[in-house]
Formats: sequence, structure tokens, C-alpha cells
Amino acid sequence: MIDSPSFEERVNAVEEESARLSSVIADVLDKRVPSCPDWSARELAQHVAGVFTFWAHQLASADPTERRDPPGYESTAASDPVEWLDAATGVLVEALSELGPDEPCWNWSGADLDSGWVARRMALEVAVHRYDGELTAGDVSPIGLALAVDGIDERLEVHLRADVPECPDASLGGPLCLSCSDTESAWVVEVGNGRLRTRHKPGPAAAVLRGSASELFLFSWNRVGLEDLELTGERSVAEAWSSLPV
Repeated sequence: MIDSPSFEERVNAVEEESARLSSVIADVLDKRVPSCPDWSARELAQHVAGVFTFWAHQLASADPTERRDPPGYESTAASDPVEWLDAATGVLVEALSELGPDEPCWNWSGADLDSGWVARRMALEVAVHRYDGELTAGDVSPIGLALAVDGIDERLEVHLRADVPECPDASLGGPLCLSCSDTESAWVVEVGNGRLRTRHKPGPAAAVLRGSASELFLFSWNRVGLEDLELTGERSVAEAWSSLPV
């Protein structure tokens, strides 16, 4: 199994992925984002900048007990979106670098209430949106291997772990195995009756999806389709993934 990224590697990923996003969208700000058609590239940049600003404020609040909304930060969206994104990235990276991984900070999952959680979430958030920006510009590149494996795990054990109990009708209709072709990492996932079951190794499944860690991570966020992956078993189980909460 590949090692999870360190705190420092996650902070570096925030900075590097955001810089790439800024670079690729600078000349296509008015184009629609194929993977998020409700957004233009301008709105994509504003979204990421706003998210970074929000989490920098949570870090500064140092309060693990409740969410703290930054006063009036959404009004900054009227400024140049790339400049705002770059500035917000700088503030977030500086805050994380100064704090390290163990300082108290609220998050919506109710677990791991510290700055390390924020570094992981923001690295993965901006990695997905960097890919969105690259799709818009027509110049895509994969997510790094360790980051992508970490992202699949976070999608399952943070997001779905929190969301599935709130969506009792969500179901895959059978176990689904996500199997990486570029590392030994694999997960078997079952969703039904408001419960999530995961196994962090290969195993029996109604359907198996195989692809690179980057492809499977992007699939987990509905950025890559089944046509880009190798599928064996029941197609309906793999297709049901897109109905899970995001």
C-alpha cells in the first residue's frame, strides 16, 4: 500500500494545485466548465477562493466547537478571480504552515477537529477543481498517485461516512470494488439502508472498476465516466455510484 501524504505534502499540494488552476483558467474565464456546467471558469476560481478564505478563517478562530463564517468575504468575489484565488491560497498556505497539523479547528465531519483535517480536505478539494479547470482549458493531467489514493479514501471514509446515514434511499445495489491499476490499493464499498460498509482491500464484489488511482479518484467525484475505466460484473452497480450524495 502507498503511504498517505504527510501534512507538509498536503500543504504543498494546496499551493501547487492552486497555482496550476490559476494558470490554466486565466485565459478562459468566461468558458463553461464541462464537469460543472452551472459554472464558468470565473465562478470556479471564485468558488475555490471562497472555500480557501472560509477555512483560513476557521483556522484563525482556533475553535473546534462551532463554524465561524468570515465577515463579508463573499463580496470579494467582485474582484479579479485569479488574483483573489492566488491571494486566498497564500493566506491558507501560510496559516497551515505556521500551525502544523495538530491545532484545534472546527470541521463539518465532527471528527479529527484539527488543522491536519483542513490540509487534507483543501489539497483534495483543489486537486479536483484543478482538473475542472484543465478540462475547461482542454489541457488535462492526472492527479498525483499518493494524493489520488488519499482522495479515494477520504471520499469514502469522510464524505460518504457522513452523508450516507442522511440519505437512507441511497444504494449501489451490491458491493462495488474500486481497484487501482498503478498501485495495490483497492476498496470494496457497499451502500444501502442508510449504511456504508467499506473494506480496504480487494474482495468479492458485484462489480469491479479498475483504473489508475487518478481515474478512480476523479470517478468518485463524478469527473470520470465508466467509459474511461475497466468494468467487470454488474454495470448497474457501477452506474449507481453517480446517485450517491456529493
